[in-house]
Amino acid sequence: MIRINLLPPEKRKKLKKARPAAQKKSPTSGPRISLELKFNPLVLAAAALALLVTLGVAGGQLWLAHRQSALEARRTQARAELVRMNQVVMRIDELRATTREVTRKMDIILEVDRNRYLWPRLLDEISGALPQYAWLENVSETSPFPDMHLRIEGLTMNNLILGQLMERLDQSPLIGQVGLISSTERREGSFDTKYFILECACELNQAVDTTHVAAASR
Repeated sequence: MIRINLLPPEKRKKLKKARPAAQKKSPTSGPRISLELKFNPLVLAAAALALLVTLGVAGGQLWLAHRQSALEARRTQARAELVRMNQVVMRIDELRATTREVTRKMDIILEVDRNRYLWPRLLDEISGALPQYAWLENVSETSPFPDMHLRIEGLTMNNLILGQLMERLDQSPLIGQVGLISSTERREGSFDTKYFILECACELNQAVDTTHVAAASR
C-alpha cells in the first residue's frame, strides 16, 4: 500500500521529531523490574535438616530391607537344618529300636545256650556220681540261674547207697549243699527200694555275659 504525505514541510519536520519520542514512550515497552532475592538462614537450616532426615529415613529403610532379607535367608537355612536334624533323630530312634530288638534276641540265644551247655554238664556230673544200684527218675530246677538249685529224685536199694550218692554229689565241683528232703519205701517188682528226694545247689552261679557286657568290653 502506497502512502502519500500531503502535509506541508513545516509539519513534516515536527512529525519527524515527535515520532522518536513516541517510539520511546511506546506502551509496548514495559518498565524494567529488578529482583533482589534474600535467603533466610533459618529457612536454609530447616531445609538442610529436612534433607538429612529424608536421607536418613531412606537409608534406614534400605538397611532394614537388607536386614530382613538376611534374616529370611537364615530362617530358611535354619528350617532346612531342622528338617535334616529331625530325619537324623528319627534314624537314630530306628537304630536304637533295632539295637534293642537284636539285644533281646541275643539275650534269649545266650539264655538258651547257657541252659543247653549247663544242663549236660550237670546231668553228666550227677550220673557219674551214681553208685551201683541207684537210679534216677527226675532232675528238675527249683530256682533259676544264677542262684540255681536242683531237685534230684530216684531209687536206691538201701540207705547206705543213698548216703554214698549224697557224699559223691557233695564232692563234685559243680554241685554243693546237698540235702535229703525225703526217703520212703517203695516196692519195685520183687524188690524193696528207697525212693529219695534230694536238693542241691549249682556251683556254677556265675553270670553269663549278656550282649550289654559284651558290647561294653569292646
